[in-house]
Amino acid sequence: MEPIFNPARGEASCQIGMTKIVMVVEFARLAQLCQLADCDDMQTLYKRLIGFHPKTVMAAIRVLTTHADGEEEARKLAHQAMLQLSGADEPAFRESITKALTGHIDQGRKSRGETDNIADLERAFDKLDPGNAPSPSV
Repeated sequence: MEPIFNPARGEASCQIGMTKIVMVVEFARLAQLCQLADCDDMQTLYKRLIGFHPKTVMAAIRVLTTHADGEEEARKLAHQAMLQLSGADEPAFRESITKALTGHIDQGRKSRGETDNIADLERAFDKLDPGNAPSPSV
C-alpha cells in the first residue's frame, strides 16, 4: 500500500531501500533535527540534508518520519529505512526532503497571507502573448 501524504502540510513520500516512508516538516521537528545534527541554523541544516550528510540524513529519517497509525508505526518504518539506507538513496531522499521543505514553507506563507512574488511574475509572463514583433537586438 502506498503511503498517503499531504504536500500542503510539508509531507513527502520517500523510498529508502525497500521501505516507503512519509517525512513531514514541522517546525518542532526541525528544531529537534537541528539539535540532533548539531546545526545552529536552517541554512546549515538545509545544506547537510541536500548534501546527504550521513548523520543528518539518519537523524532526519528518524525525526521527520510520520505515519497515519501513530508514532510507534513511524518509528518502526524509520528504523527499517535506516537499516537499508545507502548512497543509492541520495536522489530519492534529496527530492523528497526538498518537496517536504517547500511544502512547509509554502504553507507558512499561505497561512500568513503572503504570496510568492516570483511565481506570480512567472505566471504573468506565461500569460503574455509574445506576438510576432521583431527582436530589438536585430
